[in-house]
Amino acid sequence: MQNRESVPEIDRHTRAVVALDVGGTTIKSAVVGDDGALIGPVSTDPIDPSRSAKDLIDSLLTVVKKQITRAVFNRCKVLGVAMAFPGPFDYKRGISLIKGVGKYEALYGINLGNELRKRLSSSGKLPIVFEADSWAFAQGQYWKGAARGIERVIAISIGTGLGSAFLEKGRILQSERGIPEYSWIGNIAYGDGILDDTVSRRGIIKRYLSLARAHGQSGGLIDVEDLFNSAERGNTIAIQTFEETGYILGEALNVYLNEFRPGCVVIGGGISGAFDYLLPGLKRAIAREGECVWKTEIVKAVDIDSCTLGGVTLYFLSQKDELLGAQ
Repeated sequence: MQNRESVPEIDRHTRAVVALDVGGTTIKSAVVGDDGALIGPVSTDPIDPSRSAKDLIDSLLTVVKKQITRAVFNRCKVLGVAMAFPGPFDYKRGISLIKGVGKYEALYGINLGNELRKRLSSSGKLPIVFEADSWAFAQGQYWKGAARGIERVIAISIGTGLGSAFLEKGRILQSERGIPEYSWIGNIAYGDGILDDTVSRRGIIKRYLSLARAHGQSGGLIDVEDLFNSAERGNTIAIQTFEETGYILGEALNVYLNEFRPGCVVIGGGISGAFDYLLPGLKRAIAREGECVWKTEIVKAVDIDSCTLGGVTLYFLSQKDELLGAQ
């Protein structure tokens, strides 16, 4: 982890941030201008979260260096690197606290920011920031997406896990006005576990298999994409699976809708492609008499491949003066 691998420097014009969205199996990345515009395409690279710390850091470095090279080619001044990363994570210090979830556990306790800086910058001072992936997604939707300009927003990201964020005028809220710690509803109790166990990839697959067995079917080896394709073909069990998932999410959201009163709830993440199948159950739960007195618009996220990259860039820019002033 000690080898230094500097990147070339030339005169540049456009100011930009190298942005990464680190997921459960892939890393999305791009060069993002300080106006929020993409400079070049979004790249998607695989990552195996069960690998060693060295392998994981090498994978991150490969992606970052590729995007820095792209930025240099486009004559951009690279202000720094911004990473949206799953938690738990000490985002301020850049230290992973992930353990017991079967992914990125080899990074536990490692100061990822320091490790990356040592190998990317001859001075070791390249600004690198980290933010919760669900927060970055929410800020991206507020800045450039489906929640643009809306004062109060609840953003929900459904994928490998359940992410969420509560925004007021673009600021993430947590541990106030009834909002959970970290702005994450996935950790609230539900059934015999937490909501993340149910409204997530693994929860959806488990629900489908249970419904399939109840209908005398085996279910087979499937993933959420298979369920979506089955729903598109009219498979009633797949459709019911998504609708029940939406209903459970709606039940969990009701108390927050009444207390926070958002202008919209925006749904994104890898499973948001099934939005049309989640929506009926979600609306039905919210419309239950006596459950939710605050009515809000439920919208599908836009630009889901790039919005988190935009959001984490926005976070970097909000810290820019402090970060660049420290050099």
